[in-house]
Amino acid sequence: MSPELIAGLFCKSGVIAGVGLLLSCLPGFRAAADRVDVLRAAVCVLLALPLLVFFAPDLRLELLPAAFAEPAAASAPVWQGSVTPVEGLSLSSSIRPPSPMEVMAAIWLFGAVLVLGRFALGVAALWRWTRTGAPVTDPAWTTPLERLAPRRRPRLISASAVEAPLSWGLSPGVVLVGRTCLSHPETAGAVLAHELAHIRRSDWLFLALSRLALALFWFNPLVWLLNATLASRTEDAADAAALAVVDRRTYARALVGLAADFRQSSAIGMAGSAQSLTRRITRIMNARPASRPR
Repeated sequence: MSPELIAGLFCKSGVIAGVGLLLSCLPGFRAAADRVDVLRAAVCVLLALPLLVFFAPDLRLELLPAAFAEPAAASAPVWQGSVTPVEGLSLSSSIRPPSPMEVMAAIWLFGAVLVLGRFALGVAALWRWTRTGAPVTDPAWTTPLERLAPRRRPRLISASAVEAPLSWGLSPGVVLVGRTCLSHPETAGAVLAHELAHIRRSDWLFLALSRLALALFWFNPLVWLLNATLASRTEDAADAAALAVVDRRTYARALVGLAADFRQSSAIGMAGSAQSLTRRITRIMNARPASRPR
């Protein structure tokens, strides 16, 4: 890794993340789903950036025509021969200290492992909760699930370690709910509509891709901002999709009742941070009819 390569990756990843964030804020993308799609595209370009840098052909422009270019002279070796042992002469060696580039590569690898390790631990926790949880059989929950997902129904699992409803995995996916949430069957329609929206839009897949891009470019603050903005916009898009089948007042009450400090970074949860709760409820109550996707 050379300084030129590191500086190039920093600048290019910053430009890609900055353009994605800027485009997602344009007034032309009014629908939350459109803004999410723009941010997803930025994540995909970030993931393709290392491949383009290392495997794309190196395009060079010749400043002089070929007729004026001087042929490169073949360089002859300075010395040829063999070395034989010399009596009375001894050789010694020492460990070479790491170069600055090797130190920078080790620092980058350490940061990438931290980001991916945290995500892997979260996925392991989700898998453990899914394996040890009990399937939900309460008709107050299974009936809305059958109505909202008549064909490909996700696994609805009750896990005591889960505080806020969340979904994970590829379609049909898994929806995890806690014991406290199950005791409020009036929120079943809102909870399932929100989590099914995540699963149908493959939000968990793009969450994983976003974490991978963050691991590659963790040294760029704009990539962290892109990752956080994508998570926030993804919740907005799921809210908008759920409002198509659930009354907004009922949905807002369910959101307030389920709000918790829990935030599992490797899953898509309905109840987000307390800081975003007021903004989400205000947007839900002032939501306009959905416009055509752009």
